[in-house]
Amino acid sequence: MNSRGFTLLELLMSIVVIAILAGIGIPSYSSYRRRAEKAVCLSQMRVIHVALDTYLADNRQWPQIPGDIFFSDDESLFWEWWIKALAPYGASQQTWLCPSDKLQRESKDKYSGSYMPAKFDSHHFTPYRWAGQPWLMERGKLHPGGAHIMLPDGSIHGSEDVF
Repeated sequence: MNSRGFTLLELLMSIVVIAILAGIGIPSYSSYRRRAEKAVCLSQMRVIHVALDTYLADNRQWPQIPGDIFFSDDESLFWEWWIKALAPYGASQQTWLCPSDKLQRESKDKYSGSYMPAKFDSHHFTPYRWAGQPWLMERGKLHPGGAHIMLPDGSIHGSEDVF
């Protein structure tokens, strides 16, 4: 009688080949994932740039966070103020969170953020006065090249490139 099943050796060889291919593919998957997270981060920073630029055009001044909120120990008040100030311009709560910032994503606070906006006075030219003065900076080194920094022209660089 002629059997058409697989032998134990053939099954083991198939499993070994699949394991080798998985071993090759998994490290490159994490590299692609990091690149995708960085692309999302850059995109979100550009959305915030457009929101800030539109706010400046509409109000003829940079958003002026009240001092009691700026110096408060409750960080969620700070983020709540910024998120609500720029929400009409397209920058939602999710826009303020870098996908690589696991600490902020797992935060129990209702409001949190991964990007720190600059504090400018109310004069409408101040945010554009110095070309090297960042508008927004990532809160930590979440990507290779240092923390991302967004400049007034909308360009985004790693902190190691700028400083």
